[in-house]
Order: sequence, then structure tokens, then C-alpha cells
Amino acid sequence: MTSSLPPLLVIRHGETQWNVAGRLQGRRDTPLTANGTRQALAVAARLAETVSSLEDAAFWVSPLGRARQTASILADVWSLPFEQFSEVPMLAERGYGVWEGWAHTDIERNFPEQYSAHAADPWDYCMPEGESRTALTARLRSWLATLDGTRPHIAVTHSGCLRALRGIYTNASRIDILAYSEPQTAAFLLTEGNEVLLGVAPALLRAIGCENEGRTVWI
Repeated sequence: MTSSLPPLLVIRHGETQWNVAGRLQGRRDTPLTANGTRQALAVAARLAETVSSLEDAAFWVSPLGRARQTASILADVWSLPFEQFSEVPMLAERGYGVWEGWAHTDIERNFPEQYSAHAADPWDYCMPEGESRTALTARLRSWLATLDGTRPHIAVTHSGCLRALRGIYTNASRIDILAYSEPQTAAFLLTEGNEVLLGVAPALLRAIGCENEGRTVWI
């Protein structure tokens, strides 16, 4: 791990239609649900003070629609022009190739050999037309190496990327990273060797009308 990782606030997109259905999205995309929109509003309110404290921050967003939709809501609440978020292809979700669009049980049933191979080697196995966790982590390390180390950064991305970034910043073991689990409304403030979970209080979720904290579909 390098010795010059800048402060990074990582935010996951709100709940989507396929999150509700339990289907893997990867590079494919579905829009936010009404609950996902309210989740983004709750996250924006929760993080407003933190964002204002990150002076001269740079804003980044995955090119996928669900992340851009979330970033648009955040920008509105934070009184920022949406154009302040720079689109970064390296922040796109892990590619799941031929598994995209399928639920977990469907993958196990329809692609049993691939499913077993992934379970046996969850870091280096790559499903057809997809991306391994190792490749995802390398992609994000490459992105981090391009950042201005003299200023903080704010990124709207996806669960796979969020977990990989947490692992990079804290130098977590592969076993620990595989055990990560966080609600859809969680954000993390990462500094080298440390992470702080910035969750949304249940009272705020209720006040904004969120049905729940959201779902994670993870293989």
C-alpha cells in the first residue's frame, strides 16, 4: 500500500429495481426505486456537515446510471452543480459478465461449474466476460494513484468498489474483505489505515420516509 492515500469519502448508490429483485447488476443498470431516492436524500442530509468540512474536495462518480442518479440527488441537497462530479470509468461496478441479471440462486442452478469455481477461488476466478475481485482491486488502485494527494475526494460508486476501497485503505485481509457487509445507506470516510462508518440514524431514515436501509446483492 502506498503512503500517500488522500482522504476519501465513499458513498454507495441508493436502492435499485434489481437490488429489490435480488439480481446482480454489475455493468448492467436499473434505476433507483422510490425508496432508493429517499435513501439518497437521507445520505445527503447525513453527510452534509462532513462534506462541508472537506475543503476543496474533488467529486467523482461512476458512469453507471444508478450512481449518477444518486450523485444528482446529493448535488441538489448540497447545493452543488451536478457537473462538479467528474465521471470516472474506473469507479464502475465489478463486471459479472454472463451472471449479470441473474439472482444468486439462478446463478448456482444455471452455471454450477462457474459458481463452484468462484466459490473455490473468490479472488482470482473470473466468470465469462466478467472481472475478478483481484482485477477490480487493481483497477481501483490505479485510480487512486491518479488522485491529487493534497486534497480530499468524494466518490459515488457501488458496493463492490466500496469494499475494495475499504480494503485498500485499511490493508484488510482477503478474509476480512469477503466478510464485509454494510447497509445501502452507509458511507465510509477513509484515511490511510483507518475507516469511519457514517451511517444514517433510523430516526432520519423514518423522517425522510425510507422503508429500510437497502439491500446488497453480493457474490
